[in-house]
Amino acid sequence: MAKLIDQRQPRNAVIIVSDHTRRIPGYSLVLEAVMDQFAEGGVDPKSITMLVATGNHRQPTRQECLELYGERACRAMKLAFHDSDRGCMSLRPICSDGRPEINRMLVNSDFVLATGKITPHYLAGFSGGRKAVMPGCASRSTIAANHSLVTRGRNHPGRLRGNPIHRQMVQVAAMAGIDFLVNLVPAPGGGLAGIVSGHWDLAWRSGVRLCRRVWSAGIGRPADCAIVSAGGYPHDINLYQMQRLLNNLAGAVKPGGTILLVGECQEGVGQAEFGRWMAEKTVGQILATPEALITGEAHRAYATAMVMKDHQVLLLSRMAKAQARRMKFWPVCTIREAVEIFKIRHGEGFRCYVSPRANALLLHPTKKAIKHSNQWRE
Repeated sequence: MAKLIDQRQPRNAVIIVSDHTRRIPGYSLVLEAVMDQFAEGGVDPKSITMLVATGNHRQPTRQECLELYGERACRAMKLAFHDSDRGCMSLRPICSDGRPEINRMLVNSDFVLATGKITPHYLAGFSGGRKAVMPGCASRSTIAANHSLVTRGRNHPGRLRGNPIHRQMVQVAAMAGIDFLVNLVPAPGGGLAGIVSGHWDLAWRSGVRLCRRVWSAGIGRPADCAIVSAGGYPHDINLYQMQRLLNNLAGAVKPGGTILLVGECQEGVGQAEFGRWMAEKTVGQILATPEALITGEAHRAYATAMVMKDHQVLLLSRMAKAQARRMKFWPVCTIREAVEIFKIRHGEGFRCYVSPRANALLLHPTKKAIKHSNQWRE
């Protein structure tokens, strides 16, 4: 990397960094190593901007930035926050998908380095790589157009082939001109499984192969119930972030089954538009919404409705019970209360899967389940 930087001698460089909704082990140390590579290539850290890829999330606080990126990186480099409602510019059209809009800093920079983590993702197949640009640094309308492709039913954790959401992300990232990539692959039990770096797409695909190995979990026949947690903060910071657990786990629970979501949700719903769709529309109305009318955060309502049409979803969180009910979740106060509901709905001998870190599962139905003691157990 230092050799490439020395050859290019960028006057203004951008490092795309993940926001506060992602927990990345060792992230600050990696950013320090990246800074050292820039310095070795003759680039002053003061000419580098860390662009926080917030997508359409809220801007992280100063304290959250310090905890995630480290004091040295925050002190040495300029810090900028992507705003999906301003500061974006149009790129060339993508076939019939319109003209995507991304943060103009990426287009005007001499060198773009993308960072982040790779885990299974229910929309994109896997996170990391091209997601730093799209949706991380894209406009609200561009994000909405991409995520509305959920209605085509071709997305799934681990699925890349034939996934239009992933395909469009790759196209936009290619036009953004990422010069280098550093991605981390977390281990399910904590820590790192590996780090990949190099060409933004080739290095990412290498990380995907590693991710498939460490995040895969085998299951037997579908169970009556599932108890699932996101693994704590920040994955359960709000219901919008926790929602993805439903799509990760739905295949492990038979139609008519029950899923219990367990998470703090200290920021409540998280995205107002997601909350409005869930509260104001029926499951049938959400699923009948045409692709063109799926707005930015509404794709999560659509994905939730896809699960709710076949399953009852319980919620154990800090959210007010009335608010949870309006959003069609059945609130409970304790695990014991949820178990009693399981017994009523499925009998004393109900079968239940339990996953304490279901935020990034990659399930593989198999007669002989793969053993992941910290990841998936029956």
